[in-house]
Amino acid sequence: MNSTQNNGTEFLEFIKVTEEEIYNYHPVAGSFAVIKCEGKYLLCYNVWREQWELPAGSREEGETPKECAIRELYEETGQMVSDLMFKGLLKSKKTINGEIKFNPVYFANIEELKPFKENKETSKIMLWDLKEEIGAIDSVDIRILDFI
Repeated sequence: MNSTQNNGTEFLEFIKVTEEEIYNYHPVAGSFAVIKCEGKYLLCYNVWREQWELPAGSREEGETPKECAIRELYEETGQMVSDLMFKGLLKSKKTINGEIKFNPVYFANIEELKPFKENKETSKIMLWDLKEEIGAIDSVDIRILDFI
């Protein structure tokens, strides 16, 4: 049975804006990369949180939101996709302190997956049809897929 895990973050809304409007929202946090291949979505298994997640992570100094999404996608899944399309902003709240943040969400449809190498954060990747029983998935990530 699939289950969702809350890792201290609550989904609030998905905001449809243009990429140019990202900086009208504060604070802009790390980016997500949503990849569709063969009609399924790419997920990676986070070994620290023991759950399936969308590739995502924090921005490095001087990095644009899109560059962040491209880098995190590659680091976590081995997929090099540079033609990501901006889809909107995830608005979420930290449950411990109520802090609001905005995460840019990017999307691409690709033909095939490149080989994956296990790394310190990700032990495996998969293409998910949103129905197959996979176990635990991040509760915020699953909501993002409703808007892509």
